Amino acid sequence: CIRDSDIPALVVEFDNEAGARAITGHLLSAGHRRIVFLGGLPGNTALDARVAGYRAALAEHGLPAEAAHVVDCGLGRAAGHRGMTELLKATREFTAVFAGDDMVAAGALRAIADAGLRVPYDISVVGYNDIPLAEDFNPPLTTVRTPAEELGRAAVRIALRDPDHTAGAHHLLGTHIVVRDSVQPPPN
Repeated sequence: CIRDSDIPALVVEFDNEAGARAITGHLLSAGHRRIVFLGGLPGNTALDARVAGYRAALAEHGLPAEAAHVVDCGLGRAAGHRGMTELLKATREFTAVFAGDDMVAAGALRAIADAGLRVPYDISVVGYNDIPLAEDFNPPLTTVRTPAEELGRAAVRIALRDPDHTAGAHHLLGTHIVVRDSVQPPPN
């Protein structure tokens, strides 16, 4: 979503920065210190917030700013596959990948398998959004849940409560981590 701040509107969105901080913290708690963010798309407010949360979590755990490695490959399965394939050819100086959304993660999982590596044994991977297929990925994906129905209900509830004062209002909804099988401590 690209927002024009000059147009008054009711904005109800997920707290992408907090969700990204939490999932990055999950990887850090598992022992990872070299985590790549795959799927950046500068100018996309949701992804920019996720990158900010990723960077904040690294800083909160005492890692220098240079520890952040953001790969701006865009969104979608093909973008995730392409970005992960290029990353694996360039370097193996990372132990975990935070994919900007679950479809980027799907492409990354495929590229990792194509390279003869295994998730989570060689590389841990997490996603964002908890799409219905995330639990069917191989392995089932640890991700951040963003319940879309809750977002819709909240927007309607807020707009109906005070329709004359909703323009320009900004509301953030919480997210939470869904732990599955795509993360384990980094290999030695």
